[in-house]
Amino acid sequence: MMNTETNIKRLTDELALQEDMARGELPQASVLICVTTYTDEPGVILTKRAGHMRLHPGEIAFPGGKADEDDRDRWHTALREAEEEIALPQTAVQRLGLMRPMVTRSQIEVSPCVGVLAQPINFKPNLDELDSVFTVPLAHLADENNLRMQMMEHRGDRRAVPSYVYDEYEIWGLTAALLVYLANMACDAGLEMRR
Repeated sequence: MMNTETNIKRLTDELALQEDMARGELPQASVLICVTTYTDEPGVILTKRAGHMRLHPGEIAFPGGKADEDDRDRWHTALREAEEEIALPQTAVQRLGLMRPMVTRSQIEVSPCVGVLAQPINFKPNLDELDSVFTVPLAHLADENNLRMQMMEHRGDRRAVPSYVYDEYEIWGLTAALLVYLANMACDAGLEMRR
C-alpha cells in the first residue's frame, strides 16, 4: 500500500527542482497530470480520445491541449482544457509544479503541469473529444512488472516506446513516458526506459 502523503511530498520536492523553461518555437500545448488523493490509493486521471478525432484517435492521454493566444501561461492552458474536456473545476486542482516539456511525434511541445485533486469530482467527458475518463492507480504505474517497452516505427525510424496496460486501456508513447517520470518522482520507483 502506498503512503499518499509521502508520495505527494516526494513529488513536490522533485518538481521544486525543475526549472521553468522558456517556450520553444514549436506549437505549444499543456497537459494536466492530476494525482487523486481522495481515496486510500493515489491515482492519475487519464482520458481516452474519441475514435472520430483527426489526431491520435482512441489513444490514452492526459486532459489538455493546444495553447490559445489568450492563455496566460502553461497552467492556464492545462486547467482550461481539463475543464472543457472532463468538467474538472479549475479551482479544485492544487498546483505542484511543471515537468520538463517534451515534444510529440507530431512536433508539438507539451508542458506537463502536475497537480493534486483532493476531493471526488463527477467527471463528464466531452464526447466531442473523448470517449471516457478513468483513473489508474499510482501503484500500478510504479510496479516495474507493468511497464513494457514496445518497438514502434514512425516515419521510417524504429524506436522503443514505453507502454502500460490497465484494465482495457493501453497507455503508450508520450503519455506512458510522463507516467514513468511521475512514478519515479512520486514513488522512487527506479523505472527505466531503455531505448
